[in-house]
Amino acid sequence: MNAAIARLGAFRFEAGKLWPGLIAGLAIALLAKPLSHLLHAPAPLLAVILGMGLGAMGLGSRLAAGLDLWAKPGLRLGVAMMGAQITWSEFALLGGPAILASGAVVLGGLTVGAGVGMALGLPLAEALIAAAACSICGASAALAASQAAPASPANQRTTALVIIGVNLLSTVAMLAYPPVAKALGFTAHQAGVFFGLSIHDVAQVAGAGSSVSADAASAAALAKLARIVWLGPAVVLIGLLLSRTRDGCGQAGFKGPPLFVLGFAALAALRGFGLLPEGLVAILATLSSFLLLAGVGAISAKLGPAALLEVKPRLAAALALSTLAVAAMAYGLTRAFF
Repeated sequence: MNAAIARLGAFRFEAGKLWPGLIAGLAIALLAKPLSHLLHAPAPLLAVILGMGLGAMGLGSRLAAGLDLWAKPGLRLGVAMMGAQITWSEFALLGGPAILASGAVVLGGLTVGAGVGMALGLPLAEALIAAAACSICGASAALAASQAAPASPANQRTTALVIIGVNLLSTVAMLAYPPVAKALGFTAHQAGVFFGLSIHDVAQVAGAGSSVSADAASAAALAKLARIVWLGPAVVLIGLLLSRTRDGCGQAGFKGPPLFVLGFAALAALRGFGLLPEGLVAILATLSSFLLLAGVGAISAKLGPAALLEVKPRLAAALALSTLAVAAMAYGLTRAFF
């Protein structure tokens, strides 16, 4: 009897430690979306700012137990749910060239980005997180790649800083690429494909396409979707690369794709075969967005604004150079195939 009472007391104590952090992550996710509409700013960037605000108040350590649930299992579940957003019928509208072009951008961006990052002095894990953000889908890809990397304060700090960096670069690209596409003589369709293959975050891709025409907006969305399809294979590749280099001798070995990647693939397959009702797809999309915002907010709260002072110039340089490399690849592929 005494043992049961002791276990109940321990359970209540642990639950009491979790609730404050869980509520904080919930609040960040709920606030980021409406604030993004109000301020016309990317929701992930606002989630980072809100999280760092909690860290600035010295609450990160007090909320850590609950925040860890958002930053680890919650974040992985959010990435897995992104698979339900893959619409194969829409993807097929771009045809075979889209598969080849998007795959080339993702693989080429990962290779060049990781190489540039390491040449600038970044560890492989941090270089791959930055490269994934630039070559696939911005903040979401950075978060997914971070889950395949070893858990460490350095990798978490890099992830938060990469999210800030790619959002800023995506905003610059959204404003700069439409006039560049016009100067290059792209048709509206080509411009949209170029935006979708080169700009990091979905919101800015949509903004750039809409600023040209409805045809450009549609092509941009489909080209961006083609890149997102490669998220699962890219995360598996990142996990494989990191397992080969862990501890300097590859002793960890590759244990297969992470569960959240398998979940992503399973949901994509179910959506592709028409086995997910549209109502459920909408629910999964909402939950995915919510969990990603809560996850990035939780990571940022644990770091605090002091992390911004630790931004490595080489990380900023790696993001900028990777962005230019991806844009150059997107330009060449758009010219060649579209």
